[in-house]
Amino acid sequence: MKPAYWIAVYFLALLADIGMILFDVPQARFITKPLLMILLGAYGWALAGKLQSASRNFIFAALIFSWSGDVFLLFPQFFLPGLVSFLIAHLMYIGFFLWMKPRPKIGIIEKMAMAVALGYAAVVLSLLYPKAGEMRIPVIAYTAVITSMFLLSVRAFGFGAPWYGMRAILGAFFFVVSDTVLAFQLFYADFSHSGIVVMATYGVAQWLLVSGSLYYLRNRI
Repeated sequence: MKPAYWIAVYFLALLADIGMILFDVPQARFITKPLLMILLGAYGWALAGKLQSASRNFIFAALIFSWSGDVFLLFPQFFLPGLVSFLIAHLMYIGFFLWMKPRPKIGIIEKMAMAVALGYAAVVLSLLYPKAGEMRIPVIAYTAVITSMFLLSVRAFGFGAPWYGMRAILGAFFFVVSDTVLAFQLFYADFSHSGIVVMATYGVAQWLLVSGSLYYLRNRI
């Protein structure tokens, strides 16, 4: 099946999962949520599975660990394994961004974005740290890793990048937004429809990261 068909099915599944949150049908999410990364993986394979580049494996590994994180987080008692799974997924994206060469020169806009991201991470940690209890160390580690992923996406592509590079940067940005909302939902203060915000930004983030990274490989090769 063509990549466009796979991504259409992916977004339909994402909408279905968001609908299950909206209408409070948690049992159905045991089907819709694990399905997401499987469909995105099929999209990625249709897009770049035949490319003879070992770096593509970083992206597929990120999807595998994201899938395991999605499954673990369906069970509240497995929150920590879910957190570890997503941390490894972020490390896989970081590995891809570190592999990329050549890298563009860093200009004032990139430096400003990096400074804002670091300041944002510091503010988020200052708010979450007193509330995190025994999860303080994992929260610090996770914040450091996901912030690094965003910084390295900017370093890898820069804001003068082609469209696929901007997709990857936006994907990292939306992943930060999704995880921030989830963290505040869990440790600080929940708000109406926070679950929908988390899944919408997460689903878009993964698509942007996967499509941007794999289209980079297709254009490079």
